[in-house]
Amino acid sequence: MPFSSSIHLLGTKHRHEANTIRKEQTPEGVEIPRELTSGRGKPDEEELMHRTVKMIENHRRSQEAAERTATIMEELSTSFVTGKSKAGSGAMGLGSGVKVIFDGTSRPISVEVDPNFLFSSSESGVISVEELNAAITEAMLDGYQQSGKLMGEKMKTLYEQLGLPREGGK
Repeated sequence: MPFSSSIHLLGTKHRHEANTIRKEQTPEGVEIPRELTSGRGKPDEEELMHRTVKMIENHRRSQEAAERTATIMEELSTSFVTGKSKAGSGAMGLGSGVKVIFDGTSRPISVEVDPNFLFSSSESGVISVEELNAAITEAMLDGYQQSGKLMGEKMKTLYEQLGLPREGGK
């Protein structure tokens, strides 16, 4: 009986060693993922090179995307659009109304109110606060929409240059 018992113990020990996964490490002590090692337990150099090249290429593309994005944002910050109110745009001699200047990043730069717009044919001779507020809001919305459209066009061009899908996967 002692003989079979020792065989059993040896068998258990051997099975335990076979099931233990030895993790490979680089000389610096960095663990190498199992899928990068060949059957001999050594790193598959071809696979490591392939992944390294892919990682470098992805890094280069990321840098290129960042540079192009910065260039476009700079262009947008120096591009300007003008939002206008419909009120006062030649109607009843009220001047040109309200204009709002936006840069291409949708940042409002200035608001211009034509002095002639402030005068109306009403009894008081001036437009109401509500009319002025409505004209400013209308000009702001128009300028904001134009700025967003300009940015959308620039970003569409960037996405095409980088080979990225546009919003909505188109």
